[in-house]
Amino acid sequence: MKKNKITALFLLLVGLFILPYNAEAQSIDTLTTKHRNTSDFTDFFTKNTDYQARAQFSIGGSTPLGIPAQIREINSYNPTLQLGLEVNATKWLSDDQIWGVRTGLRFEGRGMKTDARVKNYYTQIDGEEGKQTKGYFTGNVKTKMKNSYITFPVLAVYNVNEKWNVYGGFYLSGLIDGDFTGYVYEGVLREGNPIGTPIEFEEDAKGEYDFSSDLNRFQWGAEVGFEYKVNSQLRLFSDLNWGLNGLFKKDFEAITFNMYSIYLNFGFGYQF
Repeated sequence: MKKNKITALFLLLVGLFILPYNAEAQSIDTLTTKHRNTSDFTDFFTKNTDYQARAQFSIGGSTPLGIPAQIREINSYNPTLQLGLEVNATKWLSDDQIWGVRTGLRFEGRGMKTDARVKNYYTQIDGEEGKQTKGYFTGNVKTKMKNSYITFPVLAVYNVNEKWNVYGGFYLSGLIDGDFTGYVYEGVLREGNPIGTPIEFEEDAKGEYDFSSDLNRFQWGAEVGFEYKVNSQLRLFSDLNWGLNGLFKKDFEAITFNMYSIYLNFGFGYQF
């Protein structure tokens, strides 16, 4: 009996000694696992990852693909000053950094001013007290577009050599602020059809239009470009953005042909 009590006491002392050790070991294992997970998470955003800030200016406009028969001559074209700012990240897929995936956010302007001579050009003008007149116009049309977008590019990047990268993919854009206005002048608008009642615009007379509320809120398209590595931090780049859906909503009828946003961008970037 005495021997059993001594054995039980011995086992109790051993248990009290081992229990804190096991708890400490489990705590160390838990901390090690958490540290490893945190390290893996941090490495994803730091290892083989480049960050850039960019500034650009754009030349282009919104245009039909091909010149419609109604547009007889482009009297003038002004791309206006269109600027953009972007931050992006490139995640290289391997340590040799040959292929990577780039995404980011870009705030950009898209705009233009045009003056064209047209014939039997279907359009809509605003009259007094909100009245709108639709018809076929022969004469001159001036257009001003000034839109602001937030753009989300998704690109594949290929490291050609130590000086050049090329990239391509798609972009998604959301309209922040839109302005598409203009007027017709020095011509005749025939209401309803090409032989309808004529409305003449002579000397300083003009018929104004505002299609800003008809702009498509969402645009998407293709993007391809290249960048030159001046040094370890400075980049020079150029890329082409080609819209693949129309500038206006699907039910918009005041212009009879689709218009697409096509812009060539130039700029510089700083790599962190």
